[in-house]
Amino acid sequence: MTPKMAFLGTTVAFVALTGAFLSSMGAVRVEVKSKQPGGEHVRVIAPGVLLPLGAMLVPKAKIHEAAHELQPWLPTVRAATEELLRCPDGPLMQIDNRQEHVKIAKIGDALVIDVDDAGETVHVTVPLRAAAYACNRLAEEAQAEPEATGRQPI
Repeated sequence: MTPKMAFLGTTVAFVALTGAFLSSMGAVRVEVKSKQPGGEHVRVIAPGVLLPLGAMLVPKAKIHEAAHELQPWLPTVRAATEELLRCPDGPLMQIDNRQEHVKIAKIGDALVIDVDDAGETVHVTVPLRAAAYACNRLAEEAQAEPEATGRQPI
């Protein structure tokens, strides 16, 4: 095997492994379209792996504070996320009235939220694995000692 072939093989393997890693947590998609004349249209698509990585950039004190506030809800969110991963695809909730239309569904390994009202249309896709990771991270932080985060006990 020539050095060029070895380099090419290594590069292909690296790209394939990186792609598999990035796709393992899916993609977060947020799209907001304003219905106002001259309104804005914002679209953000990011690999789900950025959620846990982004959480690492948040100061420990802020994560601990958020975890403490969310602590009573974390077991419920964790259980719901785990069950959603196991349940079949389909609609979970739908609201239709004169002012708005809201639909929440599970599609693949993602929670998909669509909202359409007089002012804007919003579409959000959240990978459930990334949400489960974030929930577990917050639960761990809620159990951490305040001294480890730089906060003083109340």
